Amino acid sequence: MPLEQPVISTMGMDDPSRRRVRKPDHTQLARRLESFKLQASSLQLAASQSPMLVAQRSFHKGGWNVATVLLVDPTPIVRSALRGLLESMGHAIGAEAVDVPSALTLARETRPELVILEMALPGAGGLDLLRRLKARDPAPKLLVYSRQNPEHFAPLCFQSGASGFVSKDEDLSELRKAIGDVLAGRAHFARNHMLPGSGGELDSLTPRELAVLKLIAEGHSNLSIAEQLRINFKTVSTYKGHLLEKLHVGSNVELAEIARRNGLVGGQENSAGAMVADVLPLELGMLRELVNASPNPMFVRTTTGTLLFCNQRFLDYYHITAEEALNSGFADARWFSASLRQRLPEMFERLVKEGVPVSVSNRVEVFGEPRVLHFWMVPYRDANGHFAGMLGGLQDITTSEGHLIELRDRALAAEAQLRQRADLYKSSLTELAVRLQNMELHPATPGLAALADRLARLRRICDLEDAQVAPLPVSCELCALIERTLIGQAVSLLTLSAPSANWVWVDVQLFSEWMNSALALFHSDYDAPTLLRLSMTQRENGRLLAHLQINGQMALDSIIDRSHAEHLAEQLGGHFNYQRLENEAVVTFELELLMATAR
Repeated sequence: MPLEQPVISTMGMDDPSRRRVRKPDHTQLARRLESFKLQASSLQLAASQSPMLVAQRSFHKGGWNVATVLLVDPTPIVRSALRGLLESMGHAIGAEAVDVPSALTLARETRPELVILEMALPGAGGLDLLRRLKARDPAPKLLVYSRQNPEHFAPLCFQSGASGFVSKDEDLSELRKAIGDVLAGRAHFARNHMLPGSGGELDSLTPRELAVLKLIAEGHSNLSIAEQLRINFKTVSTYKGHLLEKLHVGSNVELAEIARRNGLVGGQENSAGAMVADVLPLELGMLRELVNASPNPMFVRTTTGTLLFCNQRFLDYYHITAEEALNSGFADARWFSASLRQRLPEMFERLVKEGVPVSVSNRVEVFGEPRVLHFWMVPYRDANGHFAGMLGGLQDITTSEGHLIELRDRALAAEAQLRQRADLYKSSLTELAVRLQNMELHPATPGLAALADRLARLRRICDLEDAQVAPLPVSCELCALIERTLIGQAVSLLTLSAPSANWVWVDVQLFSEWMNSALALFHSDYDAPTLLRLSMTQRENGRLLAHLQINGQMALDSIIDRSHAEHLAEQLGGHFNYQRLENEAVVTFELELLMATAR
């Protein structure tokens, strides 16, 4: 039934140590849950002798409450212990899931009354699962049983639709009580976990921002994050910007470190990677923390190329163990080809001598498979300023490179297709002109001059389309140029505003051609002249904005004249617009020009 107000549990209010977040001990948790499995065996034995006992244990206020439960936890031993606890309470395990996709599938197939889930799930994480389960079906009760920081995650789980939150640091009796509460329709959240501002540095983040932060810390690309959260690729960049701003950091590495520091990323038992010794100088110890926090493969090599330490991402990418990586040199990099292994020491030695940062993208073979890798290395100096080694990393950009190549190929194919069409149009126009000439018509033949003009304009459009017309700007007075173009035409010029000096740099021939092409769109006579309004505004950086508007009676609609005017306007770098209003037409043209010195 819907809850008007959550019933807040007061557990741990008198014990300040409850507020301390401890790293979960799965072995201890398993022992505690194993005791419930032993109790379950005893209860099952007693049930065979006294059926009424099971009936009494399964009966709650308001009627029978035997629930089908879906367990979502990536740790097998935890799921096994939870299974024993739930069976001892008389509930049935409908299914078990280890991540978000399998949980969503099993929830749809089994339709459980109760879902018990861990927050630290692979991929999008528990908050995203809560939101999607609640959106799909609000009926199942959602109980979070997690090792994540309860002071931060309990309020977020409540906002995302959870009915309760129990930390894995709590006694199992608290979990048993929480199961009973949520199945009875009561919320189960510790009051001290629901206080505003109790979540530390992650308190200002939304559930979706937390999901993005978790995936960043796990090393996922923007595309992978978008796919897992089912959001737009550009939206991921927006969320990243919010995270950088809210957490006051400047890189993904720092975001990943914050996520790990707050227990947002689970399953990091092997996150230490490989290192030569547990005891390192202070500076190298700080470097090690940076390397381990990176979402991409990173390493530190000595000046001779020996691997000093690396992170788990490095080991995973090259499919090697920590033992193989320790003290290895470039000759041991069996994932590269033999020829590359021979060249690497010399290349590294040159980088060490130069002592400058390097960043390069190369196509290489990793275990015989072509990859595109972006490598970077920066010199590392100790506290005394002595050159101690090279800090480096890599990012596999094979997929991105493939996309770029595909886009480039598409652009080249489209360009070739356009060129073929332009050649076809030009050849067709040439053929029509030759056929017209072979007809040997008298120059005074009605319509012949107009037809020849149409063909000439079409060829001109093809030249403009093919970028064969290069602008040749000269210094001139714009008002005077427009007035000269209007000589002999039934057009009234109305200058609305103009600076005293309107000398500009413009291609006079192209501009005059545009004026004639635009005026051809109007039917002008002295009884109903076309009106041209001109306004000019001086702008910053020595520029002049000219705005022309032509109003008048529309001529016979010609796609050739309109396309001619559009292409000329584009060649001049201006913005052209044509509108038809019943029998009238309106043309507007905006053009920004560099101002020139008056002659």
